[in-house]
Amino acid sequence: MSRSKSKPKRKSKLPRLRSAKLALYGFMFVVAGLLALSFVPRDLLEDAPPELQETADSAADIRRSFTEWSSDLLSGLSPEVQRLLEEHDLWPFEPQHYDPVPAGELPRTPSSWNVARRVLYEEVHHDSPRTLYCRCAFNSSNEIDLRSCGMNHLIGNSRAERVEAEHVFPASQFGNFRECWREPENFEECYTRTGNVISGRNCCQRVDQLFMTAYTDLHNLYPSVGYINGRRSNFNWGMISSGETFGDCEIRIDASIRRAQPPQHAKGFIARTMLYMRDTYGFRLSRQDEQLYAAWNNQFPPDEWEIERNRRIRAIQGMGNPYIEEYRRL
Repeated sequence: MSRSKSKPKRKSKLPRLRSAKLALYGFMFVVAGLLALSFVPRDLLEDAPPELQETADSAADIRRSFTEWSSDLLSGLSPEVQRLLEEHDLWPFEPQHYDPVPAGELPRTPSSWNVARRVLYEEVHHDSPRTLYCRCAFNSSNEIDLRSCGMNHLIGNSRAERVEAEHVFPASQFGNFRECWREPENFEECYTRTGNVISGRNCCQRVDQLFMTAYTDLHNLYPSVGYINGRRSNFNWGMISSGETFGDCEIRIDASIRRAQPPQHAKGFIARTMLYMRDTYGFRLSRQDEQLYAAWNNQFPPDEWEIERNRRIRAIQGMGNPYIEEYRRL
């Protein structure tokens, strides 16, 4: 008589489920702890162990990177979609509690891009011919001395050896909300004699006075190494730990996340410029950007050169930057 083989007992899945749940709960607990730590003010951790300070800094970097990434994603949406989200209270930006300067009270900025560059180099920076980010010297022919700033590896690169006027608040960011930038074909003035449509940037310079005023505003223009200007493109400012560096120049650019981190000495300049452009022209900043610029403003007050540069620009344009003239902690 043959014996029937007994079926092997199935192992219970319960222990594995419990382990998975415990691991998940543990992970969530750690994430919550890091998130809470990322909000602790830095000055409260001055007496903490170095390991805890480093952990807090890393947690803050992770949180900031995520919020900046999400802001970039939202900012890339079309203006129509942004307005729809705003109407349904789903838009995560701060409401605009400030009013742009009325058109009749806007600064008297240079009449063209070529004039703006000439005034920037020859009048504003005539006795301080240094670029903002890398502090490279340049001469009256707008040639960069790369050896003066430890960027010898770029010698021979034609764009690296010339100075360019860079928009701290990228022109494409404020231009993208103008019809002339998005749809130049709607404007008769934006066609060539052969019937071709010119670029949105050039179209806005022809037909949009508000854009043109902001585009040539000297407060938003700084001398830059041409190569660095090109690499930065229209990326937002922020704090990053990866990306491309350039010799002794402390700027860091990560094209994969479209983010640039300025050197320490430039953070205050950039913060007060961005806030000035927001207030003067009504350009939108994300809540995270406003917090970042407030922090940079507080950490790096205006120095003698920033105050003098503002004085010179006020004499030319009839309007100064109140974040420099009436400096205060934000």
